[in-house]
Amino acid sequence: MSTVVNLASRTAAVGKRVLVWLGIALLVLVGLLGPRVVPLAQVALWYVTGGPPLDFDAPHDGQVIAHIDVLGRIPPDISRIRITNTADGTVVWDVKPLSNRSECWNNCWNLKVQVGPNQSSFMAGHQVFAAQVPEAPTFSLAQGTLYLFESWDGKGRVQSQRFRL
Repeated sequence: MSTVVNLASRTAAVGKRVLVWLGIALLVLVGLLGPRVVPLAQVALWYVTGGPPLDFDAPHDGQVIAHIDVLGRIPPDISRIRITNTADGTVVWDVKPLSNRSECWNNCWNLKVQVGPNQSSFMAGHQVFAAQVPEAPTFSLAQGTLYLFESWDGKGRVQSQRFRL
């Protein structure tokens, strides 16, 4: 029994030592990279927790820009984007890619939506997204209405953001 206890305590000591060194390495990394650590941390969080990265600018002048990229360098794996009117649950816009290959690089994932008409289908780099809803070439957003923007990746993970124009 004492051998098992000694082995367990040695394992715990080694685990604690590894965690301490990882913490020190993280502090040194933050000190060396400074503000550049935040985007790298976002990439790591996105990779571990899943879902496409999603960030919104503050709405202004009747428009908002959704950023769905990782540092403008790693193409997101987007399998669907949807905008829903939160008041009544009506799907206003729903698009899916025509191919499974993400082809977007260098900030081509900045989607601008605005009050009034917006294009239903669009291209992100060379990747074409076709509208499922509406069947018309445009969809409209109303000023003052609260919307839910959702973006899915190829693994079915979703990120969402509410916005009001």
